[in-house]
Amino acid sequence: MTTTSSSLPRATDTAATSGEQRLHPVALTAALGALMVPIMSFFSVNVALGEIGVELDASPGMLQLVVGAYGVMYASLVVIGGRLGDSYGRKRMLLVGLTVFAACSLVCAAAQSPLELVGARFLQGVSAALVAPQVLASIHANTEGQERTRALAWFGATAGIATSLAFLVGGSLAGSDLGWRSVFWINAPLSAVVLAAVARWLPESKAPSRTALDWPGAGLLFATMTLLILPLTEGRALGWPTWTWVCLAGVPVAATALVAWQRRTERRGALPLVPPSLFRFRSIRVGLAVATPMFVTFGGFMFIYSYMAGAHGLTPLEIGVSLLPMSAAFLVASIAAGRLVPRLGASVLTVGSLIGAIGFAWLPQTIPGLSTMAAFDPVDVAVPMALAGLGFGLVWSPIMGIVLSQVPGHLAGLGGGLLITVMQAGLGFGSAVVGSIYLGWGVADGFARTAYFLAVAMVAVAALTRLLVARRG
Repeated sequence: MTTTSSSLPRATDTAATSGEQRLHPVALTAALGALMVPIMSFFSVNVALGEIGVELDASPGMLQLVVGAYGVMYASLVVIGGRLGDSYGRKRMLLVGLTVFAACSLVCAAAQSPLELVGARFLQGVSAALVAPQVLASIHANTEGQERTRALAWFGATAGIATSLAFLVGGSLAGSDLGWRSVFWINAPLSAVVLAAVARWLPESKAPSRTALDWPGAGLLFATMTLLILPLTEGRALGWPTWTWVCLAGVPVAATALVAWQRRTERRGALPLVPPSLFRFRSIRVGLAVATPMFVTFGGFMFIYSYMAGAHGLTPLEIGVSLLPMSAAFLVASIAAGRLVPRLGASVLTVGSLIGAIGFAWLPQTIPGLSTMAAFDPVDVAVPMALAGLGFGLVWSPIMGIVLSQVPGHLAGLGGGLLITVMQAGLGFGSAVVGSIYLGWGVADGFARTAYFLAVAMVAVAALTRLLVARRG
């Protein structure tokens, strides 16, 4: 494989000591930089929700959709994005996705109403679906053995780095004279820098042959998620009108149609959006069973904490600072997990889940004046935030490797896309469902109850890791 710079080793040179194929560190850094852009956009928006609500006069339900719209489109199309990369080149699709993402971010920044912003976030989610699966697929296609394990550990750690920067940068921008719009337009220069790095250093890779795209499957997945998330975000505020119940009743119909279509497509010899046969791999079943409730919990927490902190009078910057212990601990745990899992096995995931549960259960106890809506110091929540981040990091990073461990190289884009589909669907679903539970209980008293609910969810994740991951074979 050729390189784009004579000063760099070939991007797929083998490791000197192990003989294993690897991505050159500069190429890996460029790819992970591309991953950071859409992750930062997701979390920085959470920090800016209060400012968006004030300026655009957005209801809590619309603010949930600002988060959820991105996740719905991202999750619905990410497998299609991975398939496009497999067929036409992962580097090529990564460049296209970053370019469109930058343009959509500018559209978000120009929104003049909540509905316009939600629509722009739909478009931004479409472009993000072209970016993330190419990063995972490029790692999977250009590495092997321990080199792949290390690269996937950095993939997980990148989430911690991106969230840390998102909270700090997003909070600083949204709370400055530039306002919340700068949280979106900052994506344009960031994307330009990453585009230049990817274009120069990341090697191209793709599957041996092209496959047809399952647009009907993507449409059915989109319909299923929309029928579920839309009424859950808007129903409470509107008094649960008839259309919300019609949508919810349509969810099992759409989901059944999706499963039936996937099976029919595979029986015909074509490649469906999510091949049912892919679930014959135990790594897929185990990984997704553990990952789904974890992502739902994390997505829900990010919405309810940001909303609660804003209601208590914290500025976007103070919200970002209060979340830094979580993201810093997440980063440390993600890096450490790569070394701990080979030695300690599934117990790392179990311990991580329980640590996260302790963090959530402790958090409400550290916020003075929780029911009186009094402001609090970000330092008050530092320790439970760090525990929650440590717990998530010990689970999140290993899950990446578990899901992809048995996926054949020529289906790298599909495996990566499936994982990110579950991640984005979980984050969006968590914002909708957990956010609605919280708002239904009330802003003043609901946070403690919801935090305890999330702690129980993390205990359930711990039980799943013991039940599903500890058993081998």
